[in-house]
Amino acid sequence: MERDEIKRLNFLLQIYIDVNVDKDFSVLSKNADPFFILNMDGQLVYVNDVCESLLGLSVPELLQMRLSHIFLSTCLNESQTFFFEKGREKLTNFDAKISMRPESLMEVNVTAFPILFNKDVVGSYVVLKDITQIKKERQLLSEKQAVAGQLAAGIAHEIRNPITAIKGFLHLMARNYHGEPMYFNIVQSEVARIEVILKELMVLATPIKKKYEKLTISSLLDQVLALMESQMLLNNIQVEKKFSYLEVAVLGDENQLKQVFINYIKNAIEAMPDGGMIVIEGSITAGKRVQIRIIDHGCGIPPDLISRINEPFYTTKEHGTGLGMPVSFQIIEEHKGKVTISSSTYGTCIEVSLQTVS
Repeated sequence: MERDEIKRLNFLLQIYIDVNVDKDFSVLSKNADPFFILNMDGQLVYVNDVCESLLGLSVPELLQMRLSHIFLSTCLNESQTFFFEKGREKLTNFDAKISMRPESLMEVNVTAFPILFNKDVVGSYVVLKDITQIKKERQLLSEKQAVAGQLAAGIAHEIRNPITAIKGFLHLMARNYHGEPMYFNIVQSEVARIEVILKELMVLATPIKKKYEKLTISSLLDQVLALMESQMLLNNIQVEKKFSYLEVAVLGDENQLKQVFINYIKNAIEAMPDGGMIVIEGSITAGKRVQIRIIDHGCGIPPDLISRINEPFYTTKEHGTGLGMPVSFQIIEEHKGKVTISSSTYGTCIEVSLQTVS
């Protein structure tokens, strides 16, 4: 862009600020979100009070700065054009590192959108959110999950060998046993249960190689419900489907997504020991995402337990492994999805959001 053109746009930006500062910015300056305004040179030309507090410098000091003085160059190189993009269809953001002093480093989430004046892009609003603590917590959680994975792998390895021997000898003994077969059936079912636990442990420890393909969500859920039909009949559970979307598809691993929804429906069944209704809703949300909600009418999950529900080995069930929820959460995250759990004394709702594909 020519220097004269940049000067013209910067002049228009100043007019824009002068016209709007008393009407809008007097309120915005006290807003909870820190923000500043850039001109087309990358110079800060307006800073609100909250941004001053966040960055630890006075407004006059900040107004002497350019974009390159705030963001680390490694964060800025690929993102500088982001601040002035005119044709963005939706509000987007990115994470970056800023350093106002040599000894300080802050991680922020940056949302920027262009300022239009007379159909020209004359500058950019830049909103910052301090995510330093959030990043530290994510890192800590990642380290905990890595430790849990190593522990899971060790446990699974130590148990698998004796279980194989037990199964073999049990099979040999069953050939010559003529008494009550119920005892052998019980032992075999318990061995099978141990093998299921081992499989969940190995998913937590070393995720299985996934085969991503285009999957129709309504068809996937119908298959899951068919698999769960006998268990629902035994527990006097009815299902109400409320699908308000057409045959939308997602990109995912069929077996893993089935595992997730089987686990969530199984939990809903167990939450209603005296029977009841499970509602499964499906809809399309903003950003072309499909949202699946599994709602039960059980006793609910206490608020202090919801925050721990995705921790490996944490369970409130008498015979639970504490692996179903964290494994399911991990699978949805690997599919670029999101899981939200809300609960009260009237029941629990597990909401899964996934990106659709055309």
